[in-house]
Amino acid sequence: MGEEVEPLQTLNSLDCWDYSIELECLSGSQDLQLAAELGKTLLERNKELELALKQQQLTIDEQVQEIEYLSKQTTALKEVNDSRLRIYEQLEVSIQDLERANHRLVLENAAEKKHIKSLNGTIESLESKCEELQSTVDDLNLQIDILKRKSQRAAEQRYSTGSTRESITLRRVNSTSSSVPKPRKTAETVVQTDNSISGTTDEADNCSIDSVWENDGMEQQLLAQLSKMRAQCNRDERKIAELEEQLAVIIQQNQALENQVVQLSHKGDHNTMKSWHEELSAVEEVRQGQLCSRCLRNLDQPSSPGADEDDTTMMDTLNATTATSTGADDDQRDDFHTSFHMDVQAYKQLQGTATDGGDGGCVDCNHGNGDASALQLLIELWLHVRDVCIVPLIAKPLKVTVLLLHYCLRHKLH
Repeated sequence: MGEEVEPLQTLNSLDCWDYSIELECLSGSQDLQLAAELGKTLLERNKELELALKQQQLTIDEQVQEIEYLSKQTTALKEVNDSRLRIYEQLEVSIQDLERANHRLVLENAAEKKHIKSLNGTIESLESKCEELQSTVDDLNLQIDILKRKSQRAAEQRYSTGSTRESITLRRVNSTSSSVPKPRKTAETVVQTDNSISGTTDEADNCSIDSVWENDGMEQQLLAQLSKMRAQCNRDERKIAELEEQLAVIIQQNQALENQVVQLSHKGDHNTMKSWHEELSAVEEVRQGQLCSRCLRNLDQPSSPGADEDDTTMMDTLNATTATSTGADDDQRDDFHTSFHMDVQAYKQLQGTATDGGDGGCVDCNHGNGDASALQLLIELWLHVRDVCIVPLIAKPLKVTVLLLHYCLRHKLH
């Protein structure tokens, strides 16, 4: 029975399960093994449940900690959000203040501009008044100089007349001392001489005054002209300053346009080299016999009813490749392309007349006169390249490539 009591005690020690029904079912010694196995399974189940409970408790604790952490984060984010909202409100207030200040500054700027314009007008008027006052001051100075000269001349004339009168009185005294019995005649002669001297002095004064007034009028005219010339010089200096500023702006614009022209010229040179390469490749194919010299069609392709349309499209593509020059400095090369285009069109017309005449040349690309037409096309191309492109481009950076083209064409023709 001792062996039976221990498992029963172990079974009774389990508080989480009601084992009354199982114990009632067990009756007798036959079910002891089953009871032991049942106790073991129940113990294992209890341990598993305890472990699960511990795990659930740990997860609950972790979730509680996470909830606390998240709550702290939410409170911190709320505080940050509140601070940001306050900052945004302050920024809005400051933006409104700045807009008001900007509007006020704009109004002040407009008022200052008007004030500056009015000050410029007043400055110009004051300058004109200063010029007028300076001219009047100059006139007054000249008049003062003239009056000083007049006073000096009058003093000199008075001094000269006084000296002449003293000499005359001395002569009269001498004459009276030499001839005493003739006093009346000497007195009369003195009076006459005095009158004659006064008359001559008055005439001289009148002549000198007239000449002085004439000189004064001339000097005033010269002063007026001088003031006008000074005003004109000031205006010219202002115009020169404005023109210098405009010239500096125009020079900057000219430099920018020159840079654009240089860039466009480089692009145009690249495009013309491409077009020349395509033309030379077409001529090389004609020389090697891969293309028809009249219709510029591949010899391997069979003839078709739309051969004329293919001929026109091929000639149009060739002419389009020759017309790819751009830029203001490429006029000579444009002339070359247009002249080559005209020659190709003329050659097509000659081809049409020759085929209409029935000479049997290139009706079905039989190439009755292929060698002569290819040679003629090469000669015409060489003449245009020599006359239009080689000579103008000797002094340019493309002279080496042009000379190489010249050398290659010459050896191909030979």
